[in-house]
Amino acid sequence: MPPSPTSQSSNPTHDEAKAILLANRSAMSSAKNFVQPTKKLTIAEEVGKKLKRMEDKPFSDFLDIATREFDLAVSLQVSELRETFDDALDELRTNCDSVEKNLTHLLTWKQATCNKRVAQALQQRDQERKEKLSLAKWMKEFTPSKYAHTQTDEVDFAFIRFALNMAIACDVCPVQKQLDAGAPAFLASMLTVKNDCVVGPASMALAHLSLHVECKAPIAAAGGIVACVNLVNDNPNAPIVSQACKTLASVAMWPANKPLMAGKGAIKALVRAVQSVGPDNERIDDDALGSAFCGLCNCAEGNDANRNLIVELDVMKSVEYICENWTDPYVLASAAKLICNLAFSNVYTAMSCLSSHCDEALNASIKKGGGDKNPDIQEGAMMAFCNLSNNESNQTHVGASGAIKLAITTLESSDDPKVLRAAALACASMGHNSFVNKTRMGDQGAIKALLEVAIGRGMGGDHEEDFLDAKAAEACCLALATLLLNQLNQQILAELHAVEVFVQLVEETESMEVLAAGAMVVAALVPQPDAKKRLLCEGRMLPIEAAGGAEVLTRAKQWVYGRKTPPDWLLNTLEIFQITEEEAIKEQRDRETEADRLVSEDLFLDNRVVSSGTTANQFQDEFFTHVSLFREAVAEIRPVELDDDLVEMADKLF
Repeated sequence: MPPSPTSQSSNPTHDEAKAILLANRSAMSSAKNFVQPTKKLTIAEEVGKKLKRMEDKPFSDFLDIATREFDLAVSLQVSELRETFDDALDELRTNCDSVEKNLTHLLTWKQATCNKRVAQALQQRDQERKEKLSLAKWMKEFTPSKYAHTQTDEVDFAFIRFALNMAIACDVCPVQKQLDAGAPAFLASMLTVKNDCVVGPASMALAHLSLHVECKAPIAAAGGIVACVNLVNDNPNAPIVSQACKTLASVAMWPANKPLMAGKGAIKALVRAVQSVGPDNERIDDDALGSAFCGLCNCAEGNDANRNLIVELDVMKSVEYICENWTDPYVLASAAKLICNLAFSNVYTAMSCLSSHCDEALNASIKKGGGDKNPDIQEGAMMAFCNLSNNESNQTHVGASGAIKLAITTLESSDDPKVLRAAALACASMGHNSFVNKTRMGDQGAIKALLEVAIGRGMGGDHEEDFLDAKAAEACCLALATLLLNQLNQQILAELHAVEVFVQLVEETESMEVLAAGAMVVAALVPQPDAKKRLLCEGRMLPIEAAGGAEVLTRAKQWVYGRKTPPDWLLNTLEIFQITEEEAIKEQRDRETEADRLVSEDLFLDNRVVSSGTTANQFQDEFFTHVSLFREAVAEIRPVELDDDLVEMADKLF
């Protein structure tokens, strides 16, 4: 049996089949007996049409053609199917890659988000733990005593947080809003509870609130003074006692509260706190002691009755002991200001301070405080020396205690204008109407020290620093004005050759205070009329007149006293400057003629007394009163600074 055409023909490859099919299609399209299809036919349709046209051919030829066409069609369909499948696989691969990439990004984002939330949770946990530790530490600072009441429940903790918020809000919240909310009364009532963990924060909040002027009277009216007095007397914790003393010191600044401080026992409590200091008393630390001194200082400021009460409570021995043995700057500065206010315009209290050797204690406090390192101590001590020298005996006592040398050293070494002003006022007070102290200060170099400060800082200006310098220069001029009433000190000034420079300063200064005080110095250098006349008769001129002293006094009369009556010393000094040489010679001749007449009539055996002049060459009176030199001090309390963690915690809660 002959092999069939199908078995004899080999299966063409994909490329061969494709080429054959394309060739057949080309041939079919070129044949005249084929019609161009109007639409794209499938392979099966094309093969069917082709075979249908060959139905008339012999069976064997038809079978061969059909078999070949079938193989080509199948091969082409397989090829197209493979291409379609490959394209589908490529698209599937691309989609899988995209899905994989998206899943990777999603998982990465999920992991980062998870890590971020874990970090935030850990940070929040650490923050909460830190806040609790900070709050616990802050609460514990108020209760160092083993006798403190520290049992705290939820309500107490709420009060503690409220007190913390109030302590911080005092500086950021409007004062009127706090007053309208009744904060002073509520905080004062919190001081009466038995839990020291509540009392401590409440006392701090009340102390911070009392810094505002508007709150001082409401705190006293709400019972804050009595509550703080009870804490000072009975509470075993030094931080709480310190905060109570701060509140009393701050409230005592208000004038209407000063009688209340005495009437409600605040002065007695503060004195008892000062007297109880010692190594065995843990209730009064340095901060509480300094605050107690501030309270007494402010109670004595502007109130003679409180001054006498403080002295009568026998506190001066304790003050003297503390000044000689303590080194804390806050304590020493507050003690010096207390002595300053106790001695202000009160001879009795000043003598009580001196009888307790407070002047020597002030010398020791400046040395223990480090000198220039603590200007507050220097200023307070110098003001105290000024007020202590309020009569002749006290001046002699203070001058002999080393205060003069200390004041001069302060003028030479300090750079603080407030300290320099206080030291100059101390020199002026110690030398006022005191020939002995004037001589002492001249011998120890006070003239040179005062001149250097006055000339270096007396020009004045518009800035605050210039204003403070002018105040220091004014005080130095006042001191020079009283010291130069001593002839020995005038000789020292002449040896320094500083008259011209000083006169130029007074003539050019922009400060009216320096001009007024400098005019006093110029007037102090002008002698009595007879002395000038003798100089003119001898052909000499006053050094101060040659330096331009008359012009300076004229300027002072026009600018300082332009709208009010000039003082007598200024008018008298200007009259002395107006004495001419002709007037002096004429008056001298008249006296000599009168002397000759009296001698000829045997009324006088010697004409030297008459011819020399009849006016005694006495010292001039002081240009200002002693009381005008005295100053009172106001002791500012030192509030406790809160940690940043506590402030941040309060802000977060708000």
